[in-house]
This record gives sequence, C-alpha cells and structure tokens, in this order.
Amino acid sequence: MKRWIERALNIQSGDLGRGALLSSCLFLTISAYVIGKVARDALFLAQFSAVQLPYADIGSGVLVGFVVAIYLRLRRHISLGNLLAGNCLFFAATFSSFWLIAHYYHPAWLYPVFYIWVGIFGVLAPTQVWTLANYILTTREAKRIFGMVGGGAIFGWILAGYLSKIVTKAFGTESLLLCMAVLLSICSVLMGVASRAGKFSQNSPSRPPETAQRNMRDSLRSVFSSLYLRAIAAVICISSFVTTLTGWQFKALAKHFWVNKDALAIFFGDFYFYAGILSLIFQLLLSTRLLRRFGIGPILFVLPVVVLAGSGALLVFGTVAAVIFLKGGDQILRYSIDRSTTELLYLPLPHRVKLQAKWFIDTVVWRMGDGLAGVVVLVFAAQLHWSAQQLSWIAIALILAWLAAVFVAGRQYVAVLQDSISQHRLDAEQASSMALDRSTVDLLAQKITVSDPAEILYALSLFEVERHRAAHPVIQSLLTHPAPEVRQKAISILSAVDDQSVLPSIELLLKDPDQNVRTEAVLYLVYHANVDPLTLLARLGDYADFSVRSAVAAYLARPGEAQSLDTARQILTDMSREPGEAGQRTRLEVARLLGDLPDVFDPLLDTLLQDSSPLVVREAIRSAGALQKFSLAPALLALLCNPNLCPDASQSLAKLGDPVVPVLGANLADPVLPMELRRAIPPILVSIATPASARLLSDNLLERDTSLRFQIISSLNKIHGQHPEITLDAQLLETVLAAEIMGHYRSYQILEAFRHPGNADERILRALAESIQQELERIFRLLGLLYPRLDLHSVYFGLHSKDVAVYDSALEFLENVLRSQLRALLVPLLDGKVSSKEKAAIAERLVRAKVENRDQAVAELVASADPWLKSCGAYAIGTFGIKSLEVELKPCLEHPDPLLRETARAAKLRLDALATKS
Repeated sequence: MKRWIERALNIQSGDLGRGALLSSCLFLTISAYVIGKVARDALFLAQFSAVQLPYADIGSGVLVGFVVAIYLRLRRHISLGNLLAGNCLFFAATFSSFWLIAHYYHPAWLYPVFYIWVGIFGVLAPTQVWTLANYILTTREAKRIFGMVGGGAIFGWILAGYLSKIVTKAFGTESLLLCMAVLLSICSVLMGVASRAGKFSQNSPSRPPETAQRNMRDSLRSVFSSLYLRAIAAVICISSFVTTLTGWQFKALAKHFWVNKDALAIFFGDFYFYAGILSLIFQLLLSTRLLRRFGIGPILFVLPVVVLAGSGALLVFGTVAAVIFLKGGDQILRYSIDRSTTELLYLPLPHRVKLQAKWFIDTVVWRMGDGLAGVVVLVFAAQLHWSAQQLSWIAIALILAWLAAVFVAGRQYVAVLQDSISQHRLDAEQASSMALDRSTVDLLAQKITVSDPAEILYALSLFEVERHRAAHPVIQSLLTHPAPEVRQKAISILSAVDDQSVLPSIELLLKDPDQNVRTEAVLYLVYHANVDPLTLLARLGDYADFSVRSAVAAYLARPGEAQSLDTARQILTDMSREPGEAGQRTRLEVARLLGDLPDVFDPLLDTLLQDSSPLVVREAIRSAGALQKFSLAPALLALLCNPNLCPDASQSLAKLGDPVVPVLGANLADPVLPMELRRAIPPILVSIATPASARLLSDNLLERDTSLRFQIISSLNKIHGQHPEITLDAQLLETVLAAEIMGHYRSYQILEAFRHPGNADERILRALAESIQQELERIFRLLGLLYPRLDLHSVYFGLHSKDVAVYDSALEFLENVLRSQLRALLVPLLDGKVSSKEKAAIAERLVRAKVENRDQAVAELVASADPWLKSCGAYAIGTFGIKSLEVELKPCLEHPDPLLRETARAAKLRLDALATKS
C-alpha cells in the first residue's frame, strides 16, 4: 500500500513519512488560517464598510514587523523545534481568548484587532512549516515532496471552507474561533514530532553565533546584499500587493450582494471549499509533473499571467463572475503550483542565509505588500472614489512588474544553483599547458634550493618549453652548481634565450673538469661571441673529439665570411656514422646540434630518426620540431607507436601547425593503423588548437572505438575551452550525444541481465559499472560542448558527491537548464533514486529492444565496438561456458587490443576444457 501511494503521488521510497508529517502540519495550519479568514472577513464587514478594510491591512503590515522582531529574539534563546511547537500553542491560546470575548462581551474593537491578528498569524504559521521543510529536505527531495506538502495546505482550504459553512450554520460565526484553537493545539503536537524527526542539532541555543538569526537589521542586510534574494523579495512583495488588492475587490463586491455576517461567512466558506477542490486537483495532477517537465523558471510565470487575465476580465465586465474568476484563479494556483515553486527558490541557499532571509521575506516583506495595497485602496477607493472595477488598472500595472521580478528570480535561481555546485568542484584533470606561468617560476625557484640534481633538471626542463622567453635570473646561479649535468643544462638554456650577460662566466667554464660542460661552453662562445673554435681549442686543449668536431661544424654552419656548409655537412655526416655504443655520444651530439643549425641538413636528421639508440632518436625528434620539418612528419608519426618516444614526437608534430592537420586526419581516421598511433593524435590536435584541428576532431566524433572517441571528445573540450570563439557543428554534437545516451541506457539493460540469480559475476558487474561511468563522462563532455557557458564540469562532480544536498543541487541545475526533450532522456539516467532496474525499463521503451537473458547480454557485449566491453563479453563466454557464442571469440583472438586477445584466449581454453570433460 505504501509503495502504491508513493507511485500515485509521484514520489520515491522514503519520501512518504516525512511528506505526510509536513503535509499534516500545513493542513492544520492552513485550516486554522482559512477559518480565521472567513471569520474575520464576515465579522469585520458586518460591522464596517469595505473601504475601511485597508486600515486593518495597513495595521497588519506594520505590526507584523514588531512580532517578527520578537520572534527572532526568542529564536536566539529557544531551539527551533520548541519554538515551532510553542508558537502554535500561543496562537491557539489567543484565539481561545478572542472566542471568549466575542461570545460573552461583543466589543466593537475586537473585530479590527482580530482581523489584524489573523493576518499576522497567516504570515507566521505557514512560514514555520515551510521553514521546517526547508531544513529537513534537499533540493531534489523538496521538488518531489513539496507537491505533497502543498496538497496538505489545499486539503486545509477544502476542510476550512466546508467546516466554516457547517459550523456557522449550526453555531454562528463566532464559534469558528474555537475551531481554530482546537486545530492549532493538534498542530503543536505534530510540530514537536516533526522537529525531533529532522536534523535540528544545529538549531540548539548553543549553536555557533554565526549561524543564528540575530535581528531584523541582519535579515535586512542579508536580503539586500544578494541580487537573488532581492528578486525573491520583489516577487513576494508584489504578489502579496496584487493578492491583497484583488482580495479587496472580491470582498467589496461580496459585501455588495451579501450583507448579513452569517451569509457572508457561508459565501466565503463555499468559495474556499470549491476553490480548494480545484486547487487540490491542480496540485495532485499538475504541480510535480509541470515542475519536472518545465523547471522552476517557466512555472513562476503561471500565476501572474492568470491573475493578469482575471484583472483584464474584471476591468472589461465588472461582474461578480469576473471577480470570482480573478480571485479563484489566484486562490487555486497560489496554494498549489505557485507556492511549491516559490518555496523551491530558497533551497539552493546556505542554511545560514536561508534562515536570515526567509523569515524576513515571508513575514515582513509579505505584509509590506499587504500594507501597500491598503494604502492604494485608501487613496483610490476611499479618497478618489474609484470602484472595485477601476482598481484593475493598478493591478495590471503591478502584475507587469511582478512578471519582471519573476524573470529575474528564475534566471538567478539557475545562477545560484551553479554557484553552490561550483563550490564543491573537484578538478580531476591535470591540464597540460605549454606556457610557463608564475607557478612554474615559483616551482623552479624552489627546486633550485634543493640538492637533488634530478629535481633541478626537471624544473629547468620546464623552461625549455618556450625558448623565446627570457631566462629566469636564478638560472645564472646554476653555472656554479656542483653537478656537471646542471651546469651543462644551464648553459644550454642561457644560450637558447641569447643571454649574453653571462659571457664572462661561460669563459671560465672552458676549463671545467667535465668535458660535456666544456663542450657546451665552447658552443655558447661560437654562437654568441663569434669565436673561432679551432683557435680556442688549440689554446685550451684537452677536449673530447666530439666536442672539437661539433664546435667546428657549428662555426662553419653559421652565416658569415667563414661559412662553409659543405664542410660542416661532411663533418656532421662523419660524426653520425660512428657505429655502436662508442659512437652514441657523438651521434647524440649531432642530433642535438642540428636543431640549432641552419635548416640544410635534411638527410642527416632523417637518418638519425632511425638510429638504434633511443637517446639519439629523441634528440633528433626535438631538432625536427625545432626546425618545423614538415617533410619528416611521416617519420614522426611512425614514432607515436613507441611509448618512450611518443611525447617528444607529439610535441614536434604539434609545432608543424595547421599544415600537418590533414596528415594527422588521414591517420586518425585509418582503422588499419595501430590504435596506439591513432590515440596519440587527438592530444597533438589540442596543442595545435586551431579551427582546422577542431573541425578534424568533430569529423571523427562518430568513431566506433570508445576509448578513441573519448579522447576525441576530451580534446574538443580542451580546444573549445582555450578558444570558445571556434564554432562547432551543434547538430552533429546532438546526434553523437543522443547515441551516447541510448548506449548508456542499453548498458543498464545488459547490467540487469547479469544481476539475475545465477548470472551474477562480480568481475563482470564491476567492469560494466566502470564502463557506465566512462559513458557518463563522455555524455557530460558532449554536454559541455553543447552548453559551453554552463559549468557542467562542476555539475558532473556534484553528481559524484557524497553530500546529498550537493548531488540534488547538481541534478536540479540540469533540470532547469537542459531542453525538455534532452532533460526527459538524461535526468532519469542521472537520478540516483531511479534504480538500475527502472532505468533498464526506460531503456526498453526508448530503444524498443529487450535483453531477454544472460546469453543475449553476453552477445551484446562481445559485439560492442568497445574493446573493454568486448573483453567483458569474452570473459563471460568462458566463465559461463556459453558454447553457442564460441564463434564470437575468433575475431577477438585477432583483435589489436592485447587485453581482449588474452581474455579471448583464456575463454577459448576454458571452453575447450569444458568440452573435454563432457
């Protein structure tokens, strides 16, 4: 029965208990309030004219501020739970007192006082229940349960309308006050239960002062410091203004037709009864569904638009029917769709801000609207003698302002949600940047102070990324470092940035005990001091052979009178031909030197790229990149398959820029090439980061291999993040996103097939769960390309947060920013309250295909384009001994993915073993 009720109310497991308790509290509170409204209106209008009502409304607006100030002061000394229950008892006692006075004494002053006191009660009491709900529920829970809670309010309207009519006929209007006292006494007990059921430890009197409500001034400051809260306050104030104004029109016309107080009470009771029934229908059938379908923003417009239509009808026709339509539309929607939506506006706010602002807005600001309406009625109706019909002009002007406030509040709701999610953002990606920033410089300064040469060399390697930058001053101090490799690297960097201020220090290093340092010093002087290396070497002596020859070759290759490219080429060619390990150091020197010489030694560089020594090849790759040798692009592409050389080859290819993009595209799209090579291409395109590279990635978004498709999508994210001005094909992105979502749903169908008794295998379930997470990340990366202005990265991590409030806020944000069709597809996939079984059922409706049994699920896996899922399928064939799918293992045995090949081989052996046993 409980589950049936939950389905009928469109809520989830666990929601019913809290929802029923909150709904009961609001049911009793609203019942008492509506009975009070019926009694106060009938009693007041029986003694005074309708034009005197504004005085009571103004008095209510003024006095509510003082009452709230007292309430806030009490709040500092009493826990929220005790205050909620005690407040109900206090109002029950006051209404009992009013009944005693009205029943035995009938003083004239009682009716205005009672009118004002009911107005104050109507502000405080319902606000208490909604505040309680805001504390107990998260954003998503509230979105589900608020409809149920609001339904309690509507039931209260219905009961109050019916009870008012019956009690008035039987005992007279004054007896309604005693009914209020009884209802509030019961509500006090439920408030106490609800406060103990909620998490109110933070609301004890001993809580930290920074989370406590202090006074009206703090609340006022809290509201005016936030554009969002100002927008909410404007919505509440203007809507209250309009409601009170239209309420006066309604009462004035009612007074014209029904003079007797009991007749008025019966009319008002009937009105609230039938309006409550219609409101309940709206609440149960429409509120939650409309909120989920359209989000908060559009639904906020419903009430002002309907009231605008009612005011127009009253202005044109001026009949009782028109004013009943106006007040009925306001009554039906305000306490069904609109109240639930307005309360949701507070949920993204932190508890401290919510506590300060909500009470102020829902009490003082609300009654301020009542007071302003009273002033308008006094001026225009009492003084200028406007009719109730003519006041519709003012109402229409106010509704236009209401619509503007609603627009701002809806926009700010999404912005505040995004801000609250961004505070919990986790940065999962280490963004690799080629540019040096301040943190890199700080890192270098720190690393130089340590004694480990390896750490210093790592820091120095960061400075080699962009050679056009000036060297950091601390590099000069490394010329005297104890480690020779550090001294050599420092000279190389200072030479690359043409720092000639260290020339005297470099000359001293010509006598360095390490020959590599001496060689680097000679090359520096050849480049920057125009020194003849032969003269220098003859004077100094004791230099390694490769040092002498590299210095001479560098000198002869330089432009000038001494230039002799043929001689330099011959020297370098001879050096590159020195064989074996003994000649490795010489070949390494040639490969390094070619990157700094004029671009006239192509055959040498091509030869060195095929050297047997990885160290030589790495230096040749770097030189090819420094010279931007497009002719060597095929050779560099071939080296992408080597995991040790791939990073250097990628950097050199990226330096070729747009001209190499077509070559990269041909290799990326070629299914025959090794997957290691193809997967290395998207990061290269990110380094190029031009419109051409972005278009190339977009053209390959439909790649079948999921790991490569993920890299392509991720690379597009990075390019678009760096260059948002680059336009992408939105229609193609939507197509790929739809395919990913359908595949994600299909994964849940397969997952459920393996969860049936006898089919469960922990390894397969874990592998499928990992694949589902990878699918989800691809979906969010595609969403990031479709909605670049939204911080969907933070939303993604919000959905992985263990904090329920953060998780619900992330899901709520998506519901409010995604288009309706996409929202209907995606939100159920992400909602943790929707079980995998329910997601599989949704998948059956969407893809129109079932996964009937385990064997079909395994067949789906092994037929997948994802090597990881194919491996899961191959593993399942062997584990469950599915002989009928043995034929599917043959292509897996020849697949380029090594894990898949090994898994398929093990599965084949297991099937063979099972066949032998049988």
